[in-house]
Amino acid sequence: MAYYIKSSAMVPVLLLAVLAIAPVLAIATTSAINATCTALDAQHYDHPYAYCVGVLSGDSAAAAATDERGVAAAAINIAAHKAAATVSVVTYLVDELSLCSKYYGRMVESLTAVLADFHAGRFDDAALAKARSASEVPNDCDVILLQGSAKKNPFSQENIDNGRLSGLARDITALVANKGPSS
Repeated sequence: MAYYIKSSAMVPVLLLAVLAIAPVLAIATTSAINATCTALDAQHYDHPYAYCVGVLSGDSAAAAATDERGVAAAAINIAAHKAAATVSVVTYLVDELSLCSKYYGRMVESLTAVLADFHAGRFDDAALAKARSASEVPNDCDVILLQGSAKKNPFSQENIDNGRLSGLARDITALVANKGPSS
């Protein structure tokens, strides 16, 4: 004799099971995507099957495609959208890098002035303020790039190096200033 449990406690368990399986069902690949990606993989193109399926299965046009031509059109559309997004990022980066370039130009001017003050034996607060201001430029540039529209910093290592070097120059200048000019 079979026993059936009729319990309301089973309903939430069943719902959880269905919800756990739903994302897998939603991203299942179509036969057109499978066939196209298998053909690419068999021909030894540069894109492995997993990459091909991964890119295409998330696109509604590719999922709706019924043959390789439809999958190709979807792939072209995906690539075009990515290229357009990259153009936007590059445009934002050009603007943000232009601002960083101006900041670094001012940094060079400040450090040149600090060096002139140093050679002239001037170790006043103004010289230290110039050195401190110069040492902040790399961080300011990082902020512009990471919080700007592009949200990318293509030369973070250069900013780190410049920050360390200008900070070292600032700190040594302050050390010398605190000792006074040497005789």
